Amino acid sequence: MTTQGESLLFILSGPAGSGKTTLCHRLLSEFDNLQRAVTVTTRSPRDGEKEGRDYYFYSREEFDRRNEEGDFLEWALVHGRAYGTLASEVLQHFEENEDVLLSIDVQGMRQIKSTATGSDWLRGHLVTIFINPPSLEELRDRLRKRGTDDEVEIERRIESARREMEVSGEYDYVLETRTREEDFDRIRAIYLAEKMRVR
Repeated sequence: MTTQGESLLFILSGPAGSGKTTLCHRLLSEFDNLQRAVTVTTRSPRDGEKEGRDYYFYSREEFDRRNEEGDFLEWALVHGRAYGTLASEVLQHFEENEDVLLSIDVQGMRQIKSTATGSDWLRGHLVTIFINPPSLEELRDRLRKRGTDDEVEIERRIESARREMEVSGEYDYVLETRTREEDFDRIRAIYLAEKMRVR
């Protein structure tokens, strides 16, 4: 494979409640050339989810086979279900000179960063950003206000956030969250600056 022009793989990570999902939606709506990577899962489709739009739905056997063949840039087991990002999904967009946005955890970012060092088509085309909440207390308040998790789950998410925040220095950029508008303005500026770098 050869380097794919000016395309970028833009990775966003951050704890639940950090605002990364909102930032992803806004970036995708603002930049026509930025496409979301559709990931693979072994869980069953939920109501309204469509194959190829929300996820690629694989059996566990198919997932394991593709994984053994080295088809995934990154993968993980979450609550007994497998999730992963196919290299072909990203490469397809690169070949069309499109940028790719991927929202994954620290483990996934590490796998892709490791792969990129030995990849002609990905090396120099990867940008990683960690969305850092102001504090764990602020994050706890946000999670409570969402009203989707009980206290046990909130504390599990807080502990996970603590571990993620401790390794945020592995990312190219750490975005300390402020207001939604400030966060978007800064992440937009990072994207535009990185686009200038690869031109």
